[in-house]
Amino acid sequence: MSPTPRAKLLSRAILAGTSVYLAGQVVHTVLNTNRWPFCTFNMFAYHKRDQALQMRVRLVTDDGGTVGPTDPWSLLPLEFFRVVSVLERVFHAQDDVEVRDRFCRQALERLNRRGWRAWDEVKASFSAGPGRRFVAMELYFVEVDFRTCSPFDRTSVTSAELVHRYDPEGVVAEQPEAELWRFAVPFAEEAEETEETEEKEEAGHAA
Repeated sequence: MSPTPRAKLLSRAILAGTSVYLAGQVVHTVLNTNRWPFCTFNMFAYHKRDQALQMRVRLVTDDGGTVGPTDPWSLLPLEFFRVVSVLERVFHAQDDVEVRDRFCRQALERLNRRGWRAWDEVKASFSAGPGRRFVAMELYFVEVDFRTCSPFDRTSVTSAELVHRYDPEGVVAEQPEAELWRFAVPFAEEAEETEETEEKEEAGHAA
């Protein structure tokens, strides 16, 4: 028994609509753009402001070596975005020094005892190197301007603030203070400085 004309029309409409939707999805995936109800393959795509507050961590080994400053994602065997959420609760939502020290101690003990491999959105653990262990940790809040800071250099920031230092053996204090950051001028401030310089030059020429 052949389908009725109405059923044929409905099936054709569903097939056509599905084809159009899939074609639109493919186009948005290739162009890496988002326009509801289509989106790119990255389901977590979202708009970021030009400036943002981020975290950086620096680890110190028992022989004075260092790792970082870099992203803190490899501190815990969790998805990187969950690591950030945990750190925000420990170091931003409250200021209990004992809680912060306990977190740092347990994180370093986990890294020294047994690392882990990268898997999906879990980053591989920090490694102190053969025969070495991590003994100290510093956590920084940094500001970055995505227009002027290099995305490939995690020390490229516009400002940095030491939030907490866990150093039970005093190894950090014994080290000379090193230049940790490559400070970039925020785009807005850079533009203002350029305008001020041009105005001064014009004023000088006029005089």
